[in-house]
Amino acid sequence: MKHLLSIFVGILLCAILPSVAADKYSIIPEPERTELKPQATKTLKLLSDKAEASLGKDAYRLAVTPGGVHLASGGREGRLYGQATLRQLQDQLAAQPEGIPCGVIKDKPRYPWRGLMVDPARHFIPLADLKKFADLMAYYKFNKLHLHLTDNQGWRLPVPGYPRLESVASKRAETFGDGIPHGGMYTREELKELVAYCSERGIEVIPEIDVPGHNEALAAAYPEFFCFPKPDMKVRTVAGNSKELVCPQKPEVWKFYAAVFKELKDIFPSKIVHLGGDEAPTELWGKCPLCRQARAKAGMKDEQEQMRAFFARMTSLLAKNGQTPQFWYEGNAGIYHPGETVYAWRQDQARQSIDKTKKAGLNLIMASNEYCYLDFPQIQGQYNWGWMRTTTLRKCYELDPAFGKSPQETGHIRGVHAAAWAEHLPDLNHLLYRVYPRAMAIAEAGWSPMDVRSWDNFRRKVADHRAFVLKRFNYDLERTKENEPPFRWENKK
Repeated sequence: MKHLLSIFVGILLCAILPSVAADKYSIIPEPERTELKPQATKTLKLLSDKAEASLGKDAYRLAVTPGGVHLASGGREGRLYGQATLRQLQDQLAAQPEGIPCGVIKDKPRYPWRGLMVDPARHFIPLADLKKFADLMAYYKFNKLHLHLTDNQGWRLPVPGYPRLESVASKRAETFGDGIPHGGMYTREELKELVAYCSERGIEVIPEIDVPGHNEALAAAYPEFFCFPKPDMKVRTVAGNSKELVCPQKPEVWKFYAAVFKELKDIFPSKIVHLGGDEAPTELWGKCPLCRQARAKAGMKDEQEQMRAFFARMTSLLAKNGQTPQFWYEGNAGIYHPGETVYAWRQDQARQSIDKTKKAGLNLIMASNEYCYLDFPQIQGQYNWGWMRTTTLRKCYELDPAFGKSPQETGHIRGVHAAAWAEHLPDLNHLLYRVYPRAMAIAEAGWSPMDVRSWDNFRRKVADHRAFVLKRFNYDLERTKENEPPFRWENKK
């Protein structure tokens, strides 16, 4: 009798309801393999949650049955990803209480690196807002949060012994002529709290300290670190870059960065420190007597050789703390060292970056700006400040990090990375507006094999996820030309 009763209950729970129940899952990113059953369930109670050694550490299997869900995972990462998928299915069921399909999901990421960069250097992002950002990242299985902590417009990392970082470098008089002072500096405790919060969600926090350029804020606080000190230097109040590079021949520079890297080690468990390295014009190094003398003594033919030596010394300094560098890739493979990791970011150079980095023995993360710069406008007619390309949701979705090349040609690609530069993104509302829903496309590009990806299916899922995100995170993903949050400054072009 008990057996017969179980069968009867199963029939009730898994009634075939093709005209009523949903016939597809709405999971972003799309799982590696999904086997749907001709049945529907109205319950997603977690019935079992077990480790399974045969699965990889970041892999999971989710079985949706008449009575609930069985989760198996190969490691902590896989378990977290399986739980993320379950949350999305639960949100789908809440929106479709008539039922969702039974089935089996077998899943693991295509690439180990799936990152998002935020930019508190340009506009400070309070800790509470970073946590909200991390919550959405975890929902879509991103696993790297990249903090761009320093730039011309601000310095956000406290360093013992260097008080002017907070009193000078963390503040600026205004932004684009708005007349409103801006500033902010994290405490060690806040950053450690963020690290712990992200770790619970399977996210590694990667700090970036940009060198040798993008350092006008540092120059305002400590002009003596630069080739031609300017005591009247101010923290930059507009977008753009400067020619100011730290001087590699001054001992106080290396003492300072030793202190910076020690502080990073104490705060961030990650062994990675992003060193920027982008947009560093060497004009002032060419004129600096100390730099010229050093090049002549070492037999260097030009400033690019000096840049390679600078990065090598930075790498050695990091190595003392067990840290390794990453860089924005400038296309000149000769300034990097085999085994290092670079980000392909420059416009229309992604394909050639794959070949050049492989030849140079570099690891590559795909961050090409025509797909991955999420501060760019997403709808024609939105503010682009005169130079940004419009990057639509579909354009983001078209990214194949390998660009159709063979595994033999692309085995050095580690994943994808999207950036939200914040010169023009003053707060969390502006940040989320530009990042989502395009980040969902980047998530699928980094996770899902090409043979399971479909623009039409993705577009369907995004429509469903608007309701999921609104209910779970109280955030509306609707995007129109007109509903972008207003900017407080007048310079909108």
